[in-house]
Amino acid sequence: MTCKISGAWVVIRTCPFDGTESTLGLFPEAKAALLKLEDFMHSPEDNEEYKIEYHVFESLEQILESHQRCKANRAEWDEKNRIYKNYLEEKKDSDKEIDQLLEDLETAV
Repeated sequence: MTCKISGAWVVIRTCPFDGTESTLGLFPEAKAALLKLEDFMHSPEDNEEYKIEYHVFESLEQILESHQRCKANRAEWDEKNRIYKNYLEEKKDSDKEIDQLLEDLETAV
């Protein structure tokens, strides 16, 4: 099932005194949001700020797909991290062996 409406326009008012934001309306079309904003602008108070935002709706399928992709990426990252840690440990062990061989050579000479 997909969303019939892909997103919505939101008219937001910012209070000039404390900066809080209030949602004044949620509209499926931009023209409706602009007409509503025009109504609010007929009698604005001092320093009031208005803004219009567009929010995209996601369907359940899109969210599930995104979630699965995120889980797969995390699993891949964890596997690469584990391989890298093993590599570092093996390198550390081989470096110790090389250091020991060099030390043995120095004492033999």
